[in-house]
Amino acid sequence: MSESILDKAKTAAESFKIKTNSLNEIFGDSERTEIVSQFKEKGIDKIEEVFVSIDKFKSLFCEAGYEVSGINVSLGLPPDISISFKFLGSVDEVKRKEIETKLGENKSALIILNSLFKASDYTEKIKVGELKLKSINIKLGLIPSISVSLS
Repeated sequence: MSESILDKAKTAAESFKIKTNSLNEIFGDSERTEIVSQFKEKGIDKIEEVFVSIDKFKSLFCEAGYEVSGINVSLGLPPDISISFKFLGSVDEVKRKEIETKLGENKSALIILNSLFKASDYTEKIKVGELKLKSINIKLGLIPSISVSLS
């Protein structure tokens, strides 16, 4: 007997839930520690630094396959910044290394870029029907996180 559409949807949703439970683990321990440390110590100054980095390296993010589509800043205690990126497409490992080199020693930009790469690599492993990665949202603050949108 064939599986109903509802059963298929439930199965797909459960599979997706299991696979995405580790999505927030994309930030490595050292990256997470670095973000938390910087936002604890600098707060609003760190947000301004991230803005400058995003503006300065916007073309490199685009070259890497991610277009900045929005920025949201929360000026609460503690402050945080969320950056939304439209996924344009994957680039190969050689191109990734080349772009990372162009970022130099800018820790904020490197953390953002590496998080984008990890998130898009992770979503390529997730198969939910015909859904594909459309956007990635990175939140930097005392509780850093990454979310993805598939459609």
